Amino acid sequence: MQFLIFLVLCSVSSPVVNDPLTLSNDKPLVSIYYFTHWWEPWKSDDNAILDDLNRLRSMGFNTLLLDQEWSQAIDGDWKWLDRDFRLAKQTGLSIVPWLSLKTWSDISPGHRAKLAKDWFGVDMRYGVDQDGKQASPLIYDESAIIAGAKYAIMYLDRYISGPILRLRWDGKERPVISLSVESAWNGSFDETTNLMFCRWLRNRYSDIDSLNNSWGTDYDGFFDIDTRDKAIFDYMGHIEGNAKHPLAVENHVEFRSGIISDSLARMASIVREKYPDVLFLAEIPYQYGSQHPHARGYRIGYGANPRSCEYADIVLFRNTGPLTADEAKTLQDYQRETGQKFILTYRTYSDWDVEPESSSFSDSVNTYAGQAASLSNGFGFYSFNEMGDTHVAYSQAMSEEEQKGWTSERSDKAIKLMEDMVKHYIELTKKH
Repeated sequence: MQFLIFLVLCSVSSPVVNDPLTLSNDKPLVSIYYFTHWWEPWKSDDNAILDDLNRLRSMGFNTLLLDQEWSQAIDGDWKWLDRDFRLAKQTGLSIVPWLSLKTWSDISPGHRAKLAKDWFGVDMRYGVDQDGKQASPLIYDESAIIAGAKYAIMYLDRYISGPILRLRWDGKERPVISLSVESAWNGSFDETTNLMFCRWLRNRYSDIDSLNNSWGTDYDGFFDIDTRDKAIFDYMGHIEGNAKHPLAVENHVEFRSGIISDSLARMASIVREKYPDVLFLAEIPYQYGSQHPHARGYRIGYGANPRSCEYADIVLFRNTGPLTADEAKTLQDYQRETGQKFILTYRTYSDWDVEPESSSFSDSVNTYAGQAASLSNGFGFYSFNEMGDTHVAYSQAMSEEEQKGWTSERSDKAIKLMEDMVKHYIELTKKH
């Protein structure tokens, strides 16, 4: 699978190296997703976590990408997050925190909404889906903006003196946080949001004839458009590639993407009133321009267009694998257009258990590390131990289902491959 992808670079073993993001100790940023709670044995055993973190540190990693959502802070009144910082500090690792799940979808109605009222003093407002059922919070609403900003400030108040990642940036050391894991909002089809979309379309097309000609529709006016009309806004059909009016759906995706960025920018501006030096990192689950079926579904379903990340200083990608030539060009085009720094993290897969002496092993080391060095400003993996998705970790304490086919021997080979990729990336950045 991943090992058979053609090299994007003409000479990946000796690439032209981008300016790497560096920590306060001048080391290049090398990150990995790690999950210190939810999954056994990490949830219950500090020593198991310490063993892992020391191993990751010895492999060359210096930064953990950690779930630190408000929904986890309320579980045990910060105790899981406090432990993360204590153990990271003990092992000399930095932390980039994800502070919400899919732009505050973790503030669900009911008990959590009541807790949000207690913590942040807001009454959350929720959207509706295309069928009129209650959906996730309206992320553009003042309630979500205040909740998001207040949690970020509370988090920084509590942990700013701890091992939050600090990068050298314009001659200063600046802390890094991420307001959300995944740039994502599944939108709302309520009347207020629909009216916002109609106005957005009017600004875009100027006259209704231009829109009708583009969409293949026959609306009399912009405010006749209703996103609940599945004959026009056929999301599933568009994901599958057979929607009758694909541009209508794409315009709605673009509209939602802009709301994500604009809403998170508003949160960020409030946070910077107290912490003016903080850098904001956006995380997007797939590389720009990916035609992978999962990437296509996520982009369309959750509004995860590049526009959704425009507010951020840094964008971190969870790639499906090495970028194709088209994906690499798309990435470079956006870098030039936005001036943002990019971090490429790569999903770990079950076919990573290759023999260290094999040619596919060395080719992969060169490909992954070389591409990250030449196309981005940082390197990493998704993930070490998230059992629900991709991981390379093995433990006898896990169930067979959690192992996802890994054995101790297979896991060791995959981790060896990851380690060699990290070391090669570090060597390449030294030549910058």
